[in-house]
Amino acid sequence: MDKYNFTVGEKFNNYKAVDFLRAVKISKEIIQRLKFGGILVNGVLLNNVNTRLKCGDVVTLKLPEDEQNPYVVPVKGELEILYEDDYLLAVNKPKGMLTHASKSNKAPSLDGIVCGYFDKPFTFRAINRLDRDTSGVMLIAKDMVSACFLGEAMKRGEIKKTYTALVVGKPQKDHFIIDAPIARQSTDGMKRIVSPSGKPSLSECFFVRALENGLSLVDVLLHTGRTHQIRVHLSHIGHPLYADRLYGTAILDKTYFLHAKSLTLTHPFTSQSITLTAPINIDF
Repeated sequence: MDKYNFTVGEKFNNYKAVDFLRAVKISKEIIQRLKFGGILVNGVLLNNVNTRLKCGDVVTLKLPEDEQNPYVVPVKGELEILYEDDYLLAVNKPKGMLTHASKSNKAPSLDGIVCGYFDKPFTFRAINRLDRDTSGVMLIAKDMVSACFLGEAMKRGEIKKTYTALVVGKPQKDHFIIDAPIARQSTDGMKRIVSPSGKPSLSECFFVRALENGLSLVDVLLHTGRTHQIRVHLSHIGHPLYADRLYGTAILDKTYFLHAKSLTLTHPFTSQSITLTAPINIDF
């Protein structure tokens, strides 16, 4: 969207414009960026964000056109779209693809393919994060206001994420919860461990089915979003992801299978509940 309208209700009568915008969850960064030429009241450009508003006033945010990130090269590529409207885009990220472009990796990345999907400059605003070897639902905001609202919803835990993992062994229970704090193993490394000094971390797990060779599929609903949380937690209880070299056992020419199966959210502008689901293709 290129503009958003907000009507001043009675409870916000005589609020300063800046305070009203903060009350409707517009970030300080957006207000700062738009305060010189991007905020209108009843169609008239607002010159001072400390101006008092009246009940019934319509505050309009006029968004600037996106600028192409010079480090992201738009490319035409295959993109599996799961959902799209004026505010959101959801795609199924393939396993083995980087979410963000990297100088050390010349293969197409998701941000480049998404930017290449649009016919104009586009800023890639990913709401959730997936590692290179993790596939599944990626949610992308189409503008800074949508990104602001969705990012805050993610921080508040209002966006529910369910993953499917291929694990070693068969869990003893069909439904179990792993409540174990996670911390960095070292300050300069990427590996995480379960530690009393770590941040609270909660994973709710559901046994799906047993497969051949002593492997199983497990669905994991994340109640927190720590780095490598699923991999750390499942390894902690003795069921590491198959072929996970960091938290399990490395297997030649294999990488772990972890798939962002579904993502459920309340649409920030229609208030409808939406569940986005990515088809699973298990290849091990």
